[in-house]
Amino acid sequence: MIKSLLFAFSLSFFLNFIFIYLFNHKKFRDTFEGPQKFHVFPTPRVGGLAIVLSVIISAIFFYYFVFYKTEIFYILLSAIPITVAGLVEDIVKKVTVKIRLFAAFISVIIGILLLNIVITGIDIQIFDNLFQIKVFAYIFTIIAVSGVANSINIIDGYNGLSSVVSILIFLALGYVSFELNDVFVLGMCFIMMGAIGGFFIWNYPFGKIFLGDGGAYFIGFIIAVLSILLVNRNNAVSPWFPLLVVIYPVFETIFSIYRRKIFKKTKIGHPDSFHLHQLMYKRVIPFIFEIDRNDKLLRNSATSPFLWLICSLAIIPAILFWQHTYVLVFFVFLFCIFYIMLYRNIAKFKIGRILKYLKTY
Repeated sequence: MIKSLLFAFSLSFFLNFIFIYLFNHKKFRDTFEGPQKFHVFPTPRVGGLAIVLSVIISAIFFYYFVFYKTEIFYILLSAIPITVAGLVEDIVKKVTVKIRLFAAFISVIIGILLLNIVITGIDIQIFDNLFQIKVFAYIFTIIAVSGVANSINIIDGYNGLSSVVSILIFLALGYVSFELNDVFVLGMCFIMMGAIGGFFIWNYPFGKIFLGDGGAYFIGFIIAVLSILLVNRNNAVSPWFPLLVVIYPVFETIFSIYRRKIFKKTKIGHPDSFHLHQLMYKRVIPFIFEIDRNDKLLRNSATSPFLWLICSLAIIPAILFWQHTYVLVFFVFLFCIFYIMLYRNIAKFKIGRILKYLKTY
């Protein structure tokens, strides 16, 4: 397992290095247009392609005897539509949200047909009866997997943010799969962590290459599929364990939908600069480190560690209580409350004023 991680890491590191110089044409680089752009230089956004290739090559290299007969091949096959849609968007920047969402649905349907990745319940009897209705279970699965895939893209705003959050998620899934001796899920987690780690070295702190939509969708889709497989293959795992593991990016997505549709009355897919990580960047980091507001790179790199910490507040209890549904439910709701309170206080400039006041004494 360690060998697969190191191999994927080395391969991803090398491919990202090549892509930084190979994809230097302006059509492959991120621009400064849009409210969510906080980087300094035009940057290649094809790091996801390096991760995808690293995962495929690593899977074949370590599982070549049974590659075409195992879930690994089926997972990678089902990830093609959503990944390709994201990669095309990274290049042409004209793939609509509806098309990408449709590609996500196709990927989930393929996954259901090949891997039977259907959510069959949430371990709460009053709701589990609904999952006995196949149509409901399929629709819920399609929405859940697509949502998780999109959530990684939502938090992909600053150097190292989505990559470390994803590594933490795979680490949690890998730990539980190790406890249950689920070799397949564990192996995939190791390969994914290695491939993302190779990208992270180039992305943080200087942002030499970006993950892009293709990489974010690919990582999020693999997270969702492995989560369902882990629960379905091991009765001891509570279905609330993977939810708590991904609660930070997932709740960020849900809250963003509420904020845009209900509060601001704009389109759900309309980009803005009011995600939690963006508020941290603009209203908290300058007060903590007294960074010049014009020093975008330093502020960018200083933002991510605080979100890593916030994510770990969910990851740690998930690892500790992965078998205990009602404890996990408690921590899911606790995290959501914590997120809302934190967001509200930052949005109202309360935390900034407190930090400014403390620095005067």
